[in-house]
Amino acid sequence: MSQSQFLKILKMVQSLHTDFEEGISDEQAYDMALFILDDNKGLKEYINENCGASDAVGWLMCEM
Repeated sequence: MSQSQFLKILKMVQSLHTDFEEGISDEQAYDMALFILDDNKGLKEYINENCGASDAVGWLMCEM
């Protein structure tokens, strides 16, 4: 995964909250993070190696 691919995904993740008037529940954020990681091969490893996060799902959830 390239840095530009990562930044594109991150921008999308950070804008997800705008689609939910009442915010994103923890359960919704967890499910979305799993789907995002599944749909973007190499993202989990990129987050682990370049963001210093051992839990890519949790890291994505916090970015939402």
